[in-house]
Amino acid sequence: MRFEIIKYNAALQAGWDDLIKRSSNGTFLHLRHYMDYHTHRFEDFSLMIYEGLKLRAVLPAHRYGRDIFAHKGLTYSDFIFQKKLKIERKIAIVAQVLHYLMLQNFQNLYIRSIPFPFQSVTDESQIYIYHKTGAIIEKILPFFIIDTRNSIKPNQNRRKNLKKLLKYNFQIDNNISDLTGFWKIVEKNLQNRYKTAPVHNINEISLLAKRFPKQIQLFTIKHKHKILAGALVYFINQTAHFQYIHTNDEPDSRQAVEFLTFELVKQFNKYMYISFGNSAVSDNNLNKNLVYWKESLGCQIINQLFFKIKTKNYNRLKNVLQ
Repeated sequence: MRFEIIKYNAALQAGWDDLIKRSSNGTFLHLRHYMDYHTHRFEDFSLMIYEGLKLRAVLPAHRYGRDIFAHKGLTYSDFIFQKKLKIERKIAIVAQVLHYLMLQNFQNLYIRSIPFPFQSVTDESQIYIYHKTGAIIEKILPFFIIDTRNSIKPNQNRRKNLKKLLKYNFQIDNNISDLTGFWKIVEKNLQNRYKTAPVHNINEISLLAKRFPKQIQLFTIKHKHKILAGALVYFINQTAHFQYIHTNDEPDSRQAVEFLTFELVKQFNKYMYISFGNSAVSDNNLNKNLVYWKESLGCQIINQLFFKIKTKNYNRLKNVLQ
């Protein structure tokens, strides 16, 4: 079977977004209205893969020198396939895209796999396909996830703390209009603790929240109109993902963030998974205190794999199906 590979342009946005919405592993982060907020930072090289008139897959990507990256501006980026697409077609698509890239003198394709809790239908067929190309796993990033179907109870210390927190009478607000105040806390904390800044600046995250009001929401606890603690949450298919959780330096802020976390975990119980992101620090080691806190809430680890695939290895997929 032969596929036509077309480089994405803005005139193809409707078809791209439609594929994301009917895919097995795409998320709202792969919609062009999300991806393109930082288009000025990357030289886009996203691909659309057609079989006749039918769009079967897309690859959100950008180029850097002689390499193609499944988009580094996104937490995860990979081939995104039409739902129910058979493995034979997936193998053929990956092989033909690698060949296409090789003919354009690209040496490597870098993939940031989409962890299964963020997919609409669990599909890890790519991992097998990449293995057959001889791909190198360059990094494994741990994500801390609560599986609400088989949840592990918070540990005894957390449960004791929750009883104590009830006396504070904290009230949780769900209002994106508090985003500017919350973002000042995020920026201050990241600068003071890690000498870094959030991935998004306030203009970018405000734009994204306006474009995706159902998927991006802010929950806060305040005292006298001042934010004590807040959580910016991304609702991604079957997962509620804590994108940012931060407190200010008020005396009651630690109690506020603990109460906020407990209550939101209860509220999000309708989702199959609750994600607390990764806790990696330098050299992909783990932040001990964050790991303890997340595990004490009942989190377990699932892994995101980062692949390096040589484009010239496309022919290794020739006889995978026998």
